[in-house]
Amino acid sequence: MTHFSPPYWLPLLVIHILLTTTSPVLSDEQDPARLRTFRASLNNAEALSNWNPDDKLPCDGEVPNWKGIICNKEGNVYGLQLENMGLSGTIDMDTLAEIASIRTLSFMNNNFEGPMPNVSKIGSLHGIFLSNNKFSGGIGGDAFKGMGSLRKVELGNNNFVGKIPISLTKLPILVDLQLQNNGFEGEIPDFEQKDLKVNFANNKLDGHIPKGLRNQAPSSFEGTLNMHVTCCILLLSLLDREPEVSPSPFFVPCIL
Repeated sequence: MTHFSPPYWLPLLVIHILLTTTSPVLSDEQDPARLRTFRASLNNAEALSNWNPDDKLPCDGEVPNWKGIICNKEGNVYGLQLENMGLSGTIDMDTLAEIASIRTLSFMNNNFEGPMPNVSKIGSLHGIFLSNNKFSGGIGGDAFKGMGSLRKVELGNNNFVGKIPISLTKLPILVDLQLQNNGFEGEIPDFEQKDLKVNFANNKLDGHIPKGLRNQAPSSFEGTLNMHVTCCILLLSLLDREPEVSPSPFFVPCIL
């Protein structure tokens, strides 16, 4: 009987497949302690009093045991939804970055102040929701660099200033961008994401509506651009032409 000998490269191929095949992120037994460390950075965190690993773990499968925790089917901490809790203090991104399974963070409708947290420390985030707080200051142009999985960014109703971060235009699957009711200024960068919806209303932006955003509703720019630019956006989207913006602060007819 002929003895079959597998080719020398077959074991190497098997090892390569095992190492590169995508698998769920397994729960880390240190995650409860990390969450409690994170909680210690918050003020007015009484709403999170049941974050106690001596009682229950954060997740029981997809069912959260701890308030404000989002769990996935593997029983991992998928996200935080800490909304309407009167929270303030510091959002400890360094500690949250140690929780490998986190994909979404929401701190909407609280009392956080100061600069925007360094969300790029968790490059695998799918969503970041910081609307309706008191965040302030500029956001660096590269604040979202390398966050290729990010789909939703909601920063509305804060006190941000400066230019819209250019790194937002490089997020390939971004579908929701809400920057309304801040103090962003300067020209709007061009966004080319296919299904993107934006809200830039009530900022201090000027210049043209970029070609990639001419399919947006006029309300997305209310209170932020010269009135005649906003009024012409739908017509220009049909004509596929650049508006000629007058430097006059007064309303002038749309120049085609």
